[in-house]
Amino acid sequence: MLFFRKTHFVLALALTQFAACQLIMPTCKFCGKSVRGAEKVHTPEGFEVCHQCNQEAVRDLRTAQALVAQARTEMVNLGIRLPWGAIPIKLEKAAGADTNQYGRCEAGRYANGTVAFLLIRIMPGLPRPLFKAVAVHELTHAWAYLHRSPQQQDLVLSEGAPTLVEYTYLERDTSPSARFRRHTIETSGHDVYSKGTQRLQTYARDHGGLAGVLTLLRSSQKIPEGY
Repeated sequence: MLFFRKTHFVLALALTQFAACQLIMPTCKFCGKSVRGAEKVHTPEGFEVCHQCNQEAVRDLRTAQALVAQARTEMVNLGIRLPWGAIPIKLEKAAGADTNQYGRCEAGRYANGTVAFLLIRIMPGLPRPLFKAVAVHELTHAWAYLHRSPQQQDLVLSEGAPTLVEYTYLERDTSPSARFRRHTIETSGHDVYSKGTQRLQTYARDHGGLAGVLTLLRSSQKIPEGY
């Protein structure tokens, strides 16, 4: 029997304080820069962004595939190699009104946990640094599936670990959208994407760094008590 697994990833979670500020001064959706008048661009995807983020936007499939391949190569430095060929990539707007759902990894898994297929969907219009961050997150999901991670895994682990990988990957990126994304992870207070990631940072300090978190992701149902 073939089981289908679909992972949703909410990126750039809205911060309460940012939302309040936007009532006074609009900000770029992707980097947080204040934008108004001629400084603001309304994108084809329906976002209000700064000129730099619009110039860096990824909207064609060839560029998307190249950036995902690049991110996949760079993830080797984090200890993540995917034992799989090329993964199909689709540029696709989020369904419904959820414009914060930037990426999704879909997998078909057999009853024994082995993977039948993989597919990654990413929102078009993201600036390149953020696009690659989304790719890293979704590729980490793919890595977990390929290593037969538990199919009924707790969301705090199954999403928190890819977010920690993404956060670690972004530490070397000084672009405005990368800094804004890291700040969002640190401060949003979201139970999974912020607090879950912080719990796993603590776990990493006690269990061999990111490698220990990856071992937990591929073998455990949830983060151990005390973290």
